Amino acid sequence: MTYFINKKILNNSFTEAYDSEFFVDKSELIEKLNKQINKIGKYLCITRPRRFCKTINAMMLECYYSKNANFKDLFDKLNISKCSSYEKHLNKHNIIYITFNNNAGENNTYEEYINFYIDGLKKDIKELWPDIDINSKIYVLLEQIYSKTGEGFIFIIDEWDYIYNNNLFTEQDREKFLLFLKNLLKDRSYVDLCYMTGVLPIAKYSTGSALNMFDECTFLNDIEYYNFYGFTTEEVENLCKKQDKLSMDELREWYDGYKIQGIDLYNPRSVVYALKKGFCQSYWTNTRPMNEILYYIKNNISQFKKDVLQMISGAPVRIILPGYSTEKLSLETKEQIFSAMTIYGFLTYHDNLLEIPNKELRLKFQEALNDDFMDEASRLVQRLMIY
Repeated sequence: MTYFINKKILNNSFTEAYDSEFFVDKSELIEKLNKQINKIGKYLCITRPRRFCKTINAMMLECYYSKNANFKDLFDKLNISKCSSYEKHLNKHNIIYITFNNNAGENNTYEEYINFYIDGLKKDIKELWPDIDINSKIYVLLEQIYSKTGEGFIFIIDEWDYIYNNNLFTEQDREKFLLFLKNLLKDRSYVDLCYMTGVLPIAKYSTGSALNMFDECTFLNDIEYYNFYGFTTEEVENLCKKQDKLSMDELREWYDGYKIQGIDLYNPRSVVYALKKGFCQSYWTNTRPMNEILYYIKNNISQFKKDVLQMISGAPVRIILPGYSTEKLSLETKEQIFSAMTIYGFLTYHDNLLEIPNKELRLKFQEALNDDFMDEASRLVQRLMIY
C-alpha cells in the first residue's frame, strides 16, 4: 500500500499473518502506543533490519486505529483485548498510512517521487472533505481539517528511509525529503501519534532539529520496544511445538543470537520459513547494504581482518561502538562500519561484545569472503579448539 487516508481495510499483511499457522501475537505494542497518543512521546521511530516485523506491526496498527476498519472480532482474541485502553482507541482515529517504497525507481526524479504521494493525499482529502480547497501545502490542508472538525490524525509511516537505503536521488533531494517530513509532522496540532519505521536511523541523516522530535529505537539503543521486533526464545519454542520436523536445538543453532537488553531474538522470517519448509537453511536474502559493507572490509582488510576472522570462528570481539548516528554519510572507521553492520542485522552487539549472530549469518559471511580469507578462518578455529 502506498498511501491512504481512512481507506477501507479488508485485508493486509497483518490479517494474513494472523491466519497463518505460525502467527505470534505482538499486539501489546498497541497498549504502549496508546499511552503516547497526544503526549510528548507521540513521535516514535523504530529502526530494525529487514524482516523483523516492522511492516506487519504497522499494518496491525492500521487495523486497530482506523475508524474505517472493523477487526474487533480479531483483536478480541489477542493480548491487547486484556489491556485497559483497548476499547478507548479501537477504530476511533483518522489514519494516514504511507509506505515510501513505491514509485521510487531509478528513472524517477525526486519531484515525480514526492508528488506521487502529495497528489494521492490531496485526492483522498478531496474525497473525504470536499469543501476543502486542496490548492495548498499538505500540512496547511491538514491544519484546516483539524480546525474544522477538531479531529487529528495518527500517522503510520513505513520505510521512511527507502530513498537512503537504496541510494536514490541526490543529496540535495534527500534534504528536501527531510524538510517535507519536518513540515508534515513537526509541531503540528493535527498529529495525535506518529509511528515510523525503517532500517536506517534518522539521526544519521537529519541534521540539527529537522526530526529531533522522534524517540528513535534502534538495535543499539532500544530499551522499551525490543521484544515486539523479532521472536523471543519462548515464542520460537511455542511455534516449534506446532510441527514435528525441526527441533528447538536446530532452530537455536541456525537463527538465535541477536541480543537486545540481554534478551535473545530470532529473525522472524527465517524461523517461519524454516518451520514451513521443515528444514533449516539460510533464508537471509542478499542485500545491497551487505555487499557494500563487505566491500569496505575487503578493501581495508588490514583494519578488519583480525576481528572478522575471530567472529567467523565463533568468538566475539570486545569493542565499544559509538552507534550509527554520525552526521557524516560515509563509513570511515572500523567502529562506524561495525555499527552499521549491527544496524543492518549482520552483527549483534551486547555488553560491548560484537559477534556474528548465528549459523545463518556466518554462512553469508563465508559465501561473501574469498577462499584465502576463509582458509585462514579455518586455521584460527583449529587453533582456538587446541587452546
